[in-house]
Amino acid sequence: MLQTGYIDTAWLLDNYRKYLVRNRLFLEESFDYSLLKEKDNFIQYKGIQARHIVFAEGFGMHANPYFCHLPLDGTKGELLIIKAPQLDLDVIMNSSVFILPLGNDLFKIGATYNWEDKTALPTEEGKLELVEKIREVIRCDFEIVSHFAGVRPTVKDRRPLVGTYANHNSIHILNGLGTRGVMLGPAMAMSLFDTIEHQKPLDKSIDIRRFDKKI
Repeated sequence: MLQTGYIDTAWLLDNYRKYLVRNRLFLEESFDYSLLKEKDNFIQYKGIQARHIVFAEGFGMHANPYFCHLPLDGTKGELLIIKAPQLDLDVIMNSSVFILPLGNDLFKIGATYNWEDKTALPTEEGKLELVEKIREVIRCDFEIVSHFAGVRPTVKDRRPLVGTYANHNSIHILNGLGTRGVMLGPAMAMSLFDTIEHQKPLDKSIDIRRFDKKI
């Protein structure tokens, strides 16, 4: 893969969380939807008042009473971190699997696609699939260092879920970014911001209203 790169999302999230904590803008707790109250010009949640709330919950959206009707599917993916001292690779490689150099002879390998299993638990089947694909690409020995999994928030029409809850101008959603969340996130967030602050219409292909007649 030439003229490209990647974002270390774990580092990004960890440091952004620390920034929010330092500025007293972060609460680490389960959200209780029953405590969200709508007033005339604001919403209230416990002791917090705001003009708007945006739900960006990924696959957890299924527990959200405002947006659980939307057709969010989940595609499970599993990845490996391997140690391969003899693998002379300092660029991202994309074949039947992607290989991402992490330094110190470590490489991230991924990913699988499972449309049935909706858990975030790594499986033996997923590991064996990745190992088989790795061996199709590289010829050197390697050691599996870690194995993890997650559920991508995908939508059947492969378009994001962005918009405002019906007749509730303060409650919004930003979801369904699928396998390209890092690339789509900024643009989708800006589209939602422009809708909230400047009443700019959303593109119909991402607006959740495209599902109104199917509910």
